[in-house]
Amino acid sequence: MKKIGFLLLMCNGFISLAQNPTFTWSEGNSSIENELNYSIQNYFDGKRIFNVKSIYNDKIFNKDVFVDIFSLNDDFEKDESNFSIGLEQPVMGLNTKTINTLFSVSNKEYVYFVTEFNSETKEFELFTQKVNIDTGTKTKAIFLLKMPAKNAFNIGDYFIAQSENKQFYGIVSRPTGDKKLNEKATLYVVDSNFKIVKSKEYEFGFTTKQSFDIKIHITNNGNIALVRELDLPKIKPYKSIFYWDTKTENITEHNLKQDLDFQLSQFKWKETDNGSYFIAGVSDGKRKVTIDLGGALPEGNPVNELLLMHFDVTGKIILNIKTTLEKQNNLNFEKVILKDNKLWILCNELYTGSKRLPAPDPTKPLERPIEYSYVSTGYGIIKLDATSGKIDWFTRINNLEPRTINDNGAHLKYLYFFRNNQLVLIYNDSRDINPNSKYFVRDSRFAVTSIINNEGEIVSTKEISNSGVGKTYNFCYELDLSFALPVDENTFIVRSRCGNSARYGYLKF
Repeated sequence: MKKIGFLLLMCNGFISLAQNPTFTWSEGNSSIENELNYSIQNYFDGKRIFNVKSIYNDKIFNKDVFVDIFSLNDDFEKDESNFSIGLEQPVMGLNTKTINTLFSVSNKEYVYFVTEFNSETKEFELFTQKVNIDTGTKTKAIFLLKMPAKNAFNIGDYFIAQSENKQFYGIVSRPTGDKKLNEKATLYVVDSNFKIVKSKEYEFGFTTKQSFDIKIHITNNGNIALVRELDLPKIKPYKSIFYWDTKTENITEHNLKQDLDFQLSQFKWKETDNGSYFIAGVSDGKRKVTIDLGGALPEGNPVNELLLMHFDVTGKIILNIKTTLEKQNNLNFEKVILKDNKLWILCNELYTGSKRLPAPDPTKPLERPIEYSYVSTGYGIIKLDATSGKIDWFTRINNLEPRTINDNGAHLKYLYFFRNNQLVLIYNDSRDINPNSKYFVRDSRFAVTSIINNEGEIVSTKEISNSGVGKTYNFCYELDLSFALPVDENTFIVRSRCGNSARYGYLKF
């Protein structure tokens, strides 16, 4: 019995050690360039890291797309910095083609959906173009479809989405219409070879004004769902889902108008083998926010209720349930995971805000820089039963972090993964490292890990003592989990940051 007890103790010790992460960091550092407000995607090919960044540039009326490439064999040294893969601009004038959106296709291949106004035919055209993020080579832009346009300033809109399995693209083309007429649009399903496999014209019912933003979702079997706001006379605006089962000619509207004129503050889709889940936060619209963002008005997603709808593969609703939550002032849905017939909704409580600063040059009073501020109050996890839609539990990690400026809230992000059937979160926790003085506070970010079991209990929260970041006065690098790439189930490539300088390394178990 003693031997068995000793073996159990040893096994528990090994499991505990296996759960303790270790960090190793590169000695050299590299600069962080062009990340503020960029859309960023990261790719690891086994030897190099590709950091793909895109943002709209109002000086060229087009999207800038850059790639930073890092080699793991050279202490994460940059091979390429600000390697441009955007559309080339002519020496005189501007490129008339514009990147509407871009998607990862496979490995190092991306696809651009490119628009162009044809001044001769008065049509707004859409093209596809493949790009290699390693070499920067592009295929010739191939025409896909078009719609009528009034002129170069009234050209209409294309809304485009990619399915989770990357087998389909959904496109809505909406010309600029007359305000007194019903809004018309054409829906297209495009396959992975960029061929139109299905299309349908649709006329929305009357609204007081056109909806300038349509959210499009395409399922893994090629059905299209649109979320659109409706604005009717003497009624507070509300949203509806328009679902097209492409095996039929039917588009079904599902009214999302809530009691007491509550609004959908946000929503996400999750694809599964047996259909799609629509998950939305419902808000009463009343917020009492006391977050200090340095004069900027905080933006967030208040949530009073959780709405869950399950559509089968034909678009039929097989579950529609709403659950009341204790009011959350800010709950941003980040990730929805389906695991063992349970839906895990991972959320952050990141507040963002911006304000214009005085012009640094008095002779150029209109050139006023914008300051972006971020504050996090913690993280939230909601676990739902995928069959009944009932909430198993909702757990918060209360973690108020000091305000950061112009860094995309990089130090306020978290890394998540499952180990031993438990959810593990790694994040930063700021503490005063000058506790002996009440006159001077010096915050430093400590890397900590929290483990949440299947019952929603936070079974442990502890500092990662060997993280190698934060804690000291003379070493300003702190964990930046806006960048984290899995290598295998036991290893991640991570980043630490000091201002605009970064060090890369490994997180291992």
